[in-house]
Amino acid sequence: MMRSAPNASVALAALSAAILLVGMATPPACAAEGSAGDGPYLRAFGGYSVIEDPSIQGDNISNGAVGPGISRGSLSASGGFMGGGAGGYRWGILRLEGMGTYESHDLNSFTTPQFTYRDLGGTLRTDMNAAPSLSGNMQIFTGFVNAMLDVDFGYPVQPFVGGGVGFAHVNMDNVTGTSNGNIFRFADGSDTVLAFHALIGVAYKITSMFTAEAGYRYLTLNDASFTDSTGGNFDVGIDSHQGWIGLRVNF
Repeated sequence: MMRSAPNASVALAALSAAILLVGMATPPACAAEGSAGDGPYLRAFGGYSVIEDPSIQGDNISNGAVGPGISRGSLSASGGFMGGGAGGYRWGILRLEGMGTYESHDLNSFTTPQFTYRDLGGTLRTDMNAAPSLSGNMQIFTGFVNAMLDVDFGYPVQPFVGGGVGFAHVNMDNVTGTSNGNIFRFADGSDTVLAFHALIGVAYKITSMFTAEAGYRYLTLNDASFTDSTGGNFDVGIDSHQGWIGLRVNF
């Protein structure tokens, strides 16, 4: 039940168009005047991540429909901290970098018209119009290769756009659930999937060495797969919106 990230092609197409238009619109003279020059850099950042209600589908989670791509349930997760770092090299207004991030979200509940599970006592149960509460969290580690473009008009304030492709390692550590008073194991495992993201923000050049930045990131993953309490499989589709502030050190 592998789902390709549904908005990845749209996000990357929009990003490519934005980079092309910005590159065409940026006067070479202004870019040369305001550019920090070529060289390596490091950056660190932290912020907040909000996950769109993830879709959940699987062998024992049903809305009566069949076939690939059917969203059979909706998982509720809280927003959570995200942070990370990156390092790369800049050529004038172009930057290429490797980037890693971490984020964690509490899992609250999910809803589905029908849910089959095995409680901790070993009894197989099926609940209709189920809305099990969940206890535990979901952690997401990502690694990306990014292309970034600084919009440099020779002023300290510089907008930037970028994007990349990489992987996401999604971990659910001993997450349990309760449905109609019955406790069950929801998931205890991890999966590594393909990931895409797009970034946009604004930087402020404090000195030639230090640059502050604030930005937005849209992250979308291929489905992460887990094993449920009956030994069946279920997939979780994840898309998130993130805002961050950070500091870039230019060498």
